[in-house]
Amino acid sequence: MKNQTSGALYAPQSTGVSVPESVKALNEQVNNLQRRYYRSLAPDCEVKTVPDKWYIRVIGWTCAGFLFPPLLAVAALCVYKAKKCQKGGMK
Repeated sequence: MKNQTSGALYAPQSTGVSVPESVKALNEQVNNLQRRYYRSLAPDCEVKTVPDKWYIRVIGWTCAGFLFPPLLAVAALCVYKAKKCQKGGMK
């Protein structure tokens, strides 16, 4: 039998690899900026009202509608109910 080798080549691990402090500092700054950015977005992304809940359902039913098109009618019904809630007709 022949010995088969995989096509992957393995590089020997070098123990002397070091990352400069400037790169570490830059990485930390980027992480801090991302953290502050996402923390500032969090209040805008909360589901606070009943119409918000209906619009979340619209997104879900629309995605499901791509797999099974009759579900788009359910999404349209959710939009109707969300608009009705905004006008104060439903709770």
